Amino acid sequence: MTRRIINFSFSLLLAGSMAIVFAGCTKEEKPPEGTLSEEKMATILTDVHIAESRVTRLQLKSLDSSILIFDQLKKQIWEKNKVDTVAYRNSYNYYMTHPEYMSRIYENVAKKIEAREKKKDIKL
Repeated sequence: MTRRIINFSFSLLLAGSMAIVFAGCTKEEKPPEGTLSEEKMATILTDVHIAESRVTRLQLKSLDSSILIFDQLKKQIWEKNKVDTVAYRNSYNYYMTHPEYMSRIYENVAKKIEAREKKKDIKL
């Protein structure tokens, strides 16, 4: 189970890195007001990727069921982190257009997932 999360995390990190490379380099600027901090984004993204992994491990035959379960897990993530979907999406969109930030965020996500696996704390 832990190995699957590691493989999933690595794939996710690779995909995120590729997106960042293709987005090109931009001059680092200060995020707009209301943007979640890099640390907060890393924490949320860590939970999101663990939730995705949990749903995948369930191996549900119905895509609708998988989506419903994942939506419930995301709701728990938003509540746990005291954030709404609008703030998350706006922040995510901002960071996706600024590869230098997103690269740092995903490095932090990888570290957080690795640390949680070592502690066997892969709950949300």
